[in-house]
Amino acid sequence: MDKAEVRAAVRAQRAMGHTATPDLPQRTLAATPTGVVCCYVSTATEPPTPAVIEALLTRGDDVYLPVAHPGGRLEWVRAETARPWQAWGVPGQPSCPATPMRLPAVDAVIVPALALDRTGRRLGQGGGFYDRFLPTVGGARKIALVWSDEIVDNVFAEQHDAQMDTWVVADG
Repeated sequence: MDKAEVRAAVRAQRAMGHTATPDLPQRTLAATPTGVVCCYVSTATEPPTPAVIEALLTRGDDVYLPVAHPGGRLEWVRAETARPWQAWGVPGQPSCPATPMRLPAVDAVIVPALALDRTGRRLGQGGGFYDRFLPTVGGARKIALVWSDEIVDNVFAEQHDAQMDTWVVADG
């Protein structure tokens, strides 16, 4: 098995559907330091982030959301100015109404992951967006959200693959 095969297997599992537990936002907050937090905006099959983002904002965090550009580059917008971020990626809806800005010092990054190995090595979608971004945030806490069946023995990590500090299992 290799990375491509792990990705294919996880994508097939995701297509079957998962349901996040109602306490996902609280469990994610417990793993996330307060302050400046970068958080992905989930797609239909990823562990859901809308309630997590709202909980971070309610807690008083300064939340930034990613805008992906060709070549694996991420820019960031403040969640408060990027509404309706919940509709990003929905056909017929705008993708991002806000202007990207320079990030202040980041305290935490909530990262999408297709899978993690049991040591926290992350397997992403393959575009390298977060593998390029995470080294720029220094000591920020790196938190992955995954489904329970996405914790695997081996993600065939390479040197550039990001190491997570912790993870939150969305369905348990």
